[in-house]
Amino acid sequence: MAVESHAKIRLLVAESFELVRMGLRSLFENHSEIRLVAEANSIEDLFKLAVHHKPDIVLMDLQLSGGHYAEHIAKLLHSCPQSKVLAFSHQNSEQTHLQAFRSGAMGIISKYHSSDLLLKAILAVHAGQIWFDRNVTKLLWQAQFNPNSSAEMPADGHASQQQPKLSDSERHVAYLACKGLSAKEISAQLLVTEKTVRNQLSVIYRKIGVKKQIELCLKAPMYNYFKESYLLGTFFQNDRDK
Repeated sequence: MAVESHAKIRLLVAESFELVRMGLRSLFENHSEIRLVAEANSIEDLFKLAVHHKPDIVLMDLQLSGGHYAEHIAKLLHSCPQSKVLAFSHQNSEQTHLQAFRSGAMGIISKYHSSDLLLKAILAVHAGQIWFDRNVTKLLWQAQFNPNSSAEMPADGHASQQQPKLSDSERHVAYLACKGLSAKEISAQLLVTEKTVRNQLSVIYRKIGVKKQIELCLKAPMYNYFKESYLLGTFFQNDRDK
């Protein structure tokens, strides 16, 4: 009954709702390119099944993790580095997208999208492409996430465009923003007001040439000074707008 199953994309579905799992099961049942190897309805089952089956793709319901999806994605990829994660979300918020990508997910798609689009997303992620929900953001800076994108970078490994000048405090805020932290979380970590952080982010966006946090995150790989090692020894300037 197995028809070239070894050549198919091996998919593990981690979904909290039985009705959704039933629908996905039906969708993949006779698919020519995708084989459903296991289903999980809890985080514990997800990790056990992923280690056992070593799937090519994990379609992961973000609700499954009880709000801790970023750390669970990172943990899953550490346990199963051969797998790629496609986040399955009922939320179309930029913050959700940002944190999912920063934790290692290769793509994110809304549960409200069509089954045809879901299939395209799975195929794209398996092919090594980044999949964005176009209702939230465009397919921006895909090459920056693609390990085979070095051809788009000059020989010295830096972006060909001139790097914008950021102050130490702006670099620190940009670094934390690219980790997926909100302005409120950044202000708490740096012990400054949220207004200071938002003002800093506005300046950073203008200098980098973006309008939103997720665009900053997507563009960050072009600038090495967003790396943590660059920030060691820098300190945030005193809060002046209290």
